[in-house]
Amino acid sequence: MSRALARRYAKALVENLMEHKEDFEDALAQLRRVSDILRANPKLYRYLSQPVVPRRNRLEMGKILVGDLGLSPRIKNFVLVLVEKERVPLLDIIVEEFRKLADEALGQVRGKVRTARPLSSKELEVLSKSFQDLVGKKVVLEVEEDPSIIGGVVTLLGGVVFDGSIKGNLEQIREKLIEG
Repeated sequence: MSRALARRYAKALVENLMEHKEDFEDALAQLRRVSDILRANPKLYRYLSQPVVPRRNRLEMGKILVGDLGLSPRIKNFVLVLVEKERVPLLDIIVEEFRKLADEALGQVRGKVRTARPLSSKELEVLSKSFQDLVGKKVVLEVEEDPSIIGGVVTLLGGVVFDGSIKGNLEQIREKLIEG
């Protein structure tokens, strides 16, 4: 139930931002900033989350929070709605759902690439383009270094693993030798 509710809030925010032609990445960064602050301040999180705290008091504290963060007016209002409706505990799930819905709206998919060494921006661009041709959507890749793969890349995209690593190839050879 909470994921479905979080998705409804995220969808409303995506639609509102689309209507006003606002940047999804900037909105996502702002939401994450709010989430990070609440995670770092458990007392504030509890205060804004507790139904026993009068709504007026929660809203006053929420206004102080959003006022100090330099958030856009739409994100400020969104956070205050979460405070008012006692939905602050859903914020992390809302952020996840927002990212997914924003990606869908932009016609893009996100993936993770593990490499033994850092990739240059050109290499990352070529890799993204290759996957874009494969899936038919813009591909945004997050790079993670992992020296254990020896060389090559391992990519996770839409729940599918593409293993082009030396380690993966060696394991396949080993399995074939064992099978005989």
